This record gives sequence, structure tokens and C-alpha cells, in this order.
Amino acid sequence: MAKGISIHIGLEYIDPEHYGSDGALRTCGKDCLDMKALAESQNYEESIVLLNEEGTREAVSTAIAMAATKLEAGDILFVSYSGHGTSIPDETGDEADGKDETWCLFDGFLLDDELHALWTQFAEDVRIMVVSDSCHSGTVIKVGPGQDPEGMLLSKHFPEEEAEKIYIEHKSMYLKIKQEAAESTDKELKASVKLIAGCQDVESSYVLPYDENSLLTKELNRIWDAGQFVGTTDEFFQQIKKAVEGIAYENRIYQMPNLYTVGKKNEKFNTQKPFGIYE
Repeated sequence: MAKGISIHIGLEYIDPEHYGSDGALRTCGKDCLDMKALAESQNYEESIVLLNEEGTREAVSTAIAMAATKLEAGDILFVSYSGHGTSIPDETGDEADGKDETWCLFDGFLLDDELHALWTQFAEDVRIMVVSDSCHSGTVIKVGPGQDPEGMLLSKHFPEEEAEKIYIEHKSMYLKIKQEAAESTDKELKASVKLIAGCQDVESSYVLPYDENSLLTKELNRIWDAGQFVGTTDEFFQQIKKAVEGIAYENRIYQMPNLYTVGKKNEKFNTQKPFGIYE
């Protein structure tokens, strides 16, 4: 019988010692716990939560690597991330746009190269579902004098100019990380990976004023409807995308979610209800 493991990462703040600021975001904890509740409703046998200080580079990498040792063909891994995203310079030439996309974990960036290397550790025909409510570009709309912080429109972008400064300060560390991840470049990705991303690489993901969830997660929850949704992952995504784009337009912002699929083609994964353990 197929089994499921889920890992949920939420960063409402990050380590100012590394980043220079705490990057406060008010909704990421609830996003994280809501995704855990979704996984538990689908009978995932293990759900790991990494909130704030728990969401370190080592903790996240270890949790994913441990899941790779437990999951076999037909099993599923569900990973959710809510927090800041950004990009840093790519000096190894493996990125067409010259940038490495990253998650801003508590104590440092987790590079897209590292995630790819982790995915290659999974057995053939494991399904990996990732929901990343983060972004890689955009602006922060700051609170004005006397304005309620809960009423702010927040971008989940960590400014690229600041990210570049951090990269330069810790350049030797990140170059070593890139080199180690590159050792997995030639490894075949035998698992099937689907990523629902909050926005395109050149956009920002948002938190609307007074909302308890980030915009992508809010609409995902609404459309999932406590498991009443009927349809495939692609149909699920298309409904989320339409809803997010409509709300963004009404609020005079721009956010277009994206769906990426990499790894081995898996028709059952393509046609199943999202997050389901069954095959």
C-alpha cells in the first residue's frame, strides 16, 4: 500500500544575523499549519513541521533526505513552503538567467540546485508534490505613519540587492554549496515532481491586508474545500491561478501562479486528485 510523508516549512521571520533584518511575515505560520492539516486529512503517516528557527538549511535538507530513505515507488512526498524567496548571482553558469532562485530559510538561502539534488535521491516512481508560496522578485509596500501593520499589503520578496550583499559576504559558503549540488547534476531524476509556485520567477507573491493566509494558500484552501474538490492537479491549479489573478487584478497588483513538472513522466500523477496517497 502506498504511503505519504509531508514536510511543512513556515518562516514568519528569519535570522537577522545572516540576513541583516528579520523579514517579518505574519501569515506563514498559519500557511504551514494549514498545509499540515491538509496532509493529515489525507492520512499521511508522517507530517513534519519546521517553523521559524526550526526551518534551518540543515533541518529542511535532512527532512527531505530522510523522506527519500523511507519512500518507495508509488509513495508520495508533499512539501510546502511559505516564506520569502529571492535570487542570488549564479557564478557557475548553470542558470540561463544568471541567477539561482532560493528559499530564504532561517539561517541562509536554500538554492534551487540543492532542491534538485535532493529530488534525485528519491526512488523511481515516487511522486513529489511541492507548494511554494514564495517569490523571487517584487517590492515591499511599507507601513505608513499610524497605519495598522495588519492592514499592510505585503510582498514575500526578499530584495535582490540585499540578497546579493549577503551572497557576497558568505560567498565561499554558497560556492561550496553550489559545487556540492553540482555533483548531482548528472544523476537521473527518477521521481516525478510537481511544483505549484505562488508566482512566476519575475513576479512577487503577496499577503493582502488583514488576511490570515498568504494569497496563494488562501485560494488553495478555498478551492480544496476541505477535500471536497474533484479533479486533477492541473484542474486544481487552473482554478487557483484564475482566482489569484482575479484577486490580484482587483488589488492592482500582479501575481500569476505557475505549475512546473519535472522528472519522470507519471500519467497516474497527472490524472489523480491532488495530494492523494493512492495510485
